[in-house]
Amino acid sequence: MTRARGFTLVEVLIAITLLALLMLVLTSALRSMGQVESRVEQRIEAADDYRLTTALLDDALGRVSARRFASGRPDGPPQIPFFQAGPDALAWIGVMPARFGLGGRHYLRLALERGEGGSQLVLRYAPWDGAPGFDAWGQAQGQVLAAPVTAISLSYMDPASGQWSPVWPPPGVAAGDLPITGLPTAVAIQIEGPSPAWPPLIVALRPTYDSDPSAVRGTFGGGARQ
Repeated sequence: MTRARGFTLVEVLIAITLLALLMLVLTSALRSMGQVESRVEQRIEAADDYRLTTALLDDALGRVSARRFASGRPDGPPQIPFFQAGPDALAWIGVMPARFGLGGRHYLRLALERGEGGSQLVLRYAPWDGAPGFDAWGQAQGQVLAAPVTAISLSYMDPASGQWSPVWPPPGVAAGDLPITGLPTAVAIQIEGPSPAWPPLIVALRPTYDSDPSAVRGTFGGGARQ
């Protein structure tokens, strides 16, 4: 009579150990794949946010209005565009792109605002009504461009010198030395906080005249009309 031979206890324990190790390896591999996929999705989302923000600012800020209003500043030019430019906030009159369902001239402001998850980069906008300025930003509509954001740094290029200044007009520049439009050539925007980090945004300003009949193409310093 032949006795059937089964597995010994040691063999069963070895098999269970090998199976556990295999499951551990597979679980680790699946977890790593999930983390890689999550990082890829974050990078894709960050790239999309950067692309959309660049396109929006290029339209809304790039097409800045050159319409002039009385400055009310005895030490400045008699008329200047509405362009309140500082190192961490910028307000101007520009053309909102029609693809956002708005279109037409608007008062716009780019600045950091406190949100639920921390500071956010927000673009505020309100329809332009012909007034020389606007300050009721709390009542204006807004669109979050990036979050969370720890800091924003703005600088403005002087077309005469090619230098960047944290404010506009640059300190020490006389009214007669300002460009014809009274506006900088470009605005550089450095945003800190998004992950992965965003490269600096540089928006070239294209002052509008054709759609603004009252815009004047003269010089601040009394130079010849162009």
